[in-house]
Amino acid sequence: LSHPNTVNVYDFGQDTDGSLFIAMEYIEGRSMRDVVAKEGPLAPARALNIAAQVATSLADAHALGIVHRDLKPDNVMLQERGRQRDVVRVLDFGIAKLRDDSRATQQAMTQAGDMLGTPQYMAPEQIKGEAIDGRTDVYALGCMLYEMVTGRMPFEAPTIMAMLSKHLIEAPVPPSELRPDLPLAPA
Repeated sequence: LSHPNTVNVYDFGQDTDGSLFIAMEYIEGRSMRDVVAKEGPLAPARALNIAAQVATSLADAHALGIVHRDLKPDNVMLQERGRQRDVVRVLDFGIAKLRDDSRATQQAMTQAGDMLGTPQYMAPEQIKGEAIDGRTDVYALGCMLYEMVTGRMPFEAPTIMAMLSKHLIEAPVPPSELRPDLPLAPA
């Protein structure tokens, strides 16, 4: 991966003791989780700017056959560069999976049927252990955008299983109902 909105990975492998590692660049900034927690819901224009940058990082990865699989606010860093605010860097492609598992030369990090990710941002097909593709990341980005403008996740539940179930069978409350003060266009 080599994209301005994606962290640079320098090396990865397995240590002599069997530990897996990824060596990547250090990114100064604040996580999107920290920004939303401290500043509250973001203005729609700011949230869309952040989401657009995340989307370009994902589009680059998807074009190379890489699905992030664990996109969440903790994996999105916001930097300031000069006068430019909210420069996005997408982190932690550590559980990314190559989309084309059928190629004999590829070593997928997970097998079909495995469920890896963060329940609050998981797409239904990921929850079911079905085949995934870039749309899985787009679903997670939609959950993050919802959280950016409302300050809440699309689904909240007391247990992981209840959370996963909601992603499968419920529709989220429209953001405009949670934030009637925001001029959110229906689109």
